[in-house]
Amino acid sequence: MENYKKSLKIIFAGTPYFAAYHLKKIISSHHTVLGVLTQPDRPNKRGNIIIPSPVKIIAQKNNIPIFQPKNIKNKKNHLDLLSINADIMIVVAYGLLLPKFILNKFSMGCINIHASLLPRWRGAAPIQYAILNGDKKTGISIIQMEEKLDSGNILYQKSCKISKKETTISLTKKLYKIGSKSILKILKKIIEKKIIQKKQNEKKITYAKKISKIMGKINFNINAKKIERMIRAFNPWPGTYIIIKNYRIKIHAAKILKNNKKYHIGEIIKINKFGIQIQTKKDILNIIKIQIPGKKIIKICEFIKNKNHIFNIHQII
Repeated sequence: MENYKKSLKIIFAGTPYFAAYHLKKIISSHHTVLGVLTQPDRPNKRGNIIIPSPVKIIAQKNNIPIFQPKNIKNKKNHLDLLSINADIMIVVAYGLLLPKFILNKFSMGCINIHASLLPRWRGAAPIQYAILNGDKKTGISIIQMEEKLDSGNILYQKSCKISKKETTISLTKKLYKIGSKSILKILKKIIEKKIIQKKQNEKKITYAKKISKIMGKINFNINAKKIERMIRAFNPWPGTYIIIKNYRIKIHAAKILKNNKKYHIGEIIKINKFGIQIQTKKDILNIIKIQIPGKKIIKICEFIKNKNHIFNIHQII
């Protein structure tokens, strides 16, 4: 019982809200966060306001020292961080590979909370790729960090189901709740020296490369099933879209309709209150929520009431 009450001195590294949720959980525990490493402040989407990361905001609220090096590989940029006498570093979606001199600094090492069941979906976008590929389950992995990307021994894993309507937003929420509970369990085991490490199966490695904006453009020359997954996987960013009559139309929700008739790929087959039906390589994509530039997300049943002529029957997209 005495071991469990022991407070670890922690350096936390992370950047997005997924990481911030974990940081809040650790701060609320009996452990002590001595410093936070997060990426430099960035411009917002419009580029006119510089905003701090969600992790930085939490650190500021709790008066925790913040480190935001512009060059993570330069040891001179980390002298203050390296002078802190912490036991362990916890890394959650920091966004950059940490150099060896940081990984070797802490007596209990560096551990990483990764949003997949490693070795599946190593890399920057494991949540999106799990949805894109139609995975039935995913989870979180806590690993001992090494220099190579997401390659360390597994300390703990916890799985969860991926529903048929799952988006990146909803799955992210599931996983940060699981991860934030799991990290406290693992810290307890580390203190008690009850950790059993497991090597990753090199034969089962898959990679989730970084998502780019261009990946959100819909190509109807693929199956409706794959496009529908794209819409859910790229929600909220980068979003999926089509370009029609010089409008960049974002697609926020769609369903798959089975079809045996032959239409041209990309042809608008039907427009009614239930959706805009477009032929794909296989089956029909029925679009039910869209967003016109500068407007709010709208259901198709509301869109057609405005008698908007952006979409026309038999039009090829």
